[in-house]
This record gives sequence, C-alpha cells and structure tokens, in this order.
Amino acid sequence: MNNLGSMYRFEVRKIVCRKITAIAMIAVVLLMVAMSIGEHVSGAKIVNKEELVLVGRAIDDKMLDEMRAAVEPKTITMDDGTQIAVGIGVNDPAYQPLMDYLITIGGNIDKAYNMTEADLEKRFSGVIDEIIQDQHLTASEVDYWQSKRAQSQMPLLYGKIQNGWGDSVCIMYFVAILSMISIATTLSGVFSDEAQLHTDALIFSSRNGKKRLAAAKLLAGITVGIFETLVVLLACVGTEFVISGFDGGDASVQFFVGPTAMDMRISTAFWIYAGTMLVIGLLMSVIAMCLSQVFNNSIAVIASMMVLWLISTLNPPYSWRLISQACSYLPVTFLGSWTFSDYRMVHLFGRLFTILETAPIVYLVFTAILGGLTQISYERYQVAK
Repeated sequence: MNNLGSMYRFEVRKIVCRKITAIAMIAVVLLMVAMSIGEHVSGAKIVNKEELVLVGRAIDDKMLDEMRAAVEPKTITMDDGTQIAVGIGVNDPAYQPLMDYLITIGGNIDKAYNMTEADLEKRFSGVIDEIIQDQHLTASEVDYWQSKRAQSQMPLLYGKIQNGWGDSVCIMYFVAILSMISIATTLSGVFSDEAQLHTDALIFSSRNGKKRLAAAKLLAGITVGIFETLVVLLACVGTEFVISGFDGGDASVQFFVGPTAMDMRISTAFWIYAGTMLVIGLLMSVIAMCLSQVFNNSIAVIASMMVLWLISTLNPPYSWRLISQACSYLPVTFLGSWTFSDYRMVHLFGRLFTILETAPIVYLVFTAILGGLTQISYERYQVAK
C-alpha cells in the first residue's frame, strides 16, 4: 500500500509538472473567464440595478400592467394604414428587462406588450405539449410529467435577467467543452508516453508490477482531471456571480431555460448541474486514459476526444427512440438548457427516473467499466520489440 501511495504521488507530480498541463489550464481558464464576461460586455446580459425591485415577485397581471405603464411601443404606419411596433420607449428602466424577456417569449413587440398572465401560461404550456408529443413518450411518462406540471410554479417568479445562478446554468455547457479539452491535453500521455519514449520495458521490470502501477496512474489521472474540471467550473461560476450577484436564486428554472415540465428553483438546477459536471470530469479523465492505453499515442487521444465532441453534437430524430435517448447522455453536450426539455425516462425497478437523475449514475458505471478495462489492458500489455 505504501508503494502504491508513493507511485500515486510520483504520477501526480509527473502529470502536473508537464509544461503542457500548465499551458492547457491557463488557456482554458482564461477562455472560460472571457466567455463569461463576453456575454455581459456584448450586451447579451444587460446590467440593470433598477430591476432588483421586481426580483422575487410573480409575473402576474399586476406586474404586466405596471410594465405597460412603464414602457411604450414605438410604431410606424405602413402604406395600408396599419401600425407596426419597431421599438420601445422606456419610462421606468426597471421594467425594460421584463419587456425584453417577453419579446423573446412572444416573438415580437406587440405580443410582448399586450401579454397577460394567462397568455404567458398558455405559451409555456403549448411549448411543453409540443415537445412531449415530438418525443413519442409512453403513456406512463406522459402521466408522470402531467403530474409534475400540476405542481409547477405559475405564475413565474421574476428572477432578474442578469442572474448568477441562471447565467452559470446556461453557460455550463462550455465548462464541459473546455474541461474536456484540458483533460484530453494533460492526460493523453499518462500511458502512451511510456511507449513513445520507449521506457516501458524499464518500467515493467520494476518490482512494483503492472497492477499497482496501473492503479497509481489511474488514480493520479482522475485526481488531476477532477481538479482541472473544478478549476474551470470555479472560473465560470466565480465570474458569473461576481458580475451578477447571488440574488434571484428562488426563481423558476423556466425563467432562464424556457418552458419545461422539469420545474425547480434555479439555485437547485445550478447545484445539480455543478455536481453532474464533476462526475463528467471524472468520466472524461478515465476516457482519456483509456484511449492513451489503447492508442499509445497522445495525438490520437486528443483527436479521438475531439471526435467524441463532434458526435455529441448529433441529434438523431426522436422517432429513433433508443439511439436518440442514448445520444442525449453523451457527456460533452449534456449540460445544456435543452436537457431540461428531455422528458424521456428510464424505467427501472418499477419506477421512472428522469435524465437528470440517471445521467450521473450512467457516467459512474461507464467510469468503472472503462477504468477496469484500462487496468486489464495495461497488465496484459507486451513491450514491442
């Protein structure tokens, strides 16, 4: 056991002390911070301290009436005499973010300006109905989500357009991509370096044996991979919370990702996504090391991880139920806002489980399988003559 601990510490130092590790970490952290800041600088997220007076209030007819008194559509008259809204005038800036939000929901200024509480609920309900129909759910799945919809928080609570919780959830997809790039770069040589540098014969002849050495390498790679994921995650959420603050965590996730029957507080969604991101980091670490053992080539490992990313972007039609549902679990693109609209479930032990409940378990199972296969492959590996 002491030998295993010594080998583990040696392997961690070997990974961390590589120049490429430092370069990859610095690059992805800077990219993550730049992306988090970029959406605010570009105006995609408007800084509006006045809207704080609305945070936590229900978007009901009273608030919508207040909004209509605070903003005024700017119209132009067409040749046929009809008037079309082309912009909005703002009397009270606190309500401008709400108007902008309703424009994205309603599709144009007129619909947003005249929207009522019933219209908003109907709009959300119609989108959910359409997705449920498209996904070809079973009768038991439909019944499950109908019961969940009855418990949904309507009317929605206003959650602040620029919200640290919501901004972090909506950008978590990029945390997965950048973590994958960093992990692929730093762990691609964990096993392949021995073959490429022709030191494998010397290493295998040591008294520690392949079994302990493989375990030490896997543990070291997992440690570094999870650390990298955590650093990128902290760079993301740290930047978002510094800019947007911690208020508005009680708002519905629907306020940020759009209509969904998978309703919950945005702060709850954040913790689910953050925890799942760490599990994804664990899985991607083991995938990278497994490929390193299989290919014995660092470039091939990085290329294969990029191919996995590209495969993750594929969207098979919902009618291909098994293939489409399996693709929805691919880790690189799992943490997007679209996951909250995936209502296909896993039937197990007489119960139904949502994709958010089953994904971490699926990732852990694959981690164990790939880790075991990597261990066996390394123990059976023969030095090339």
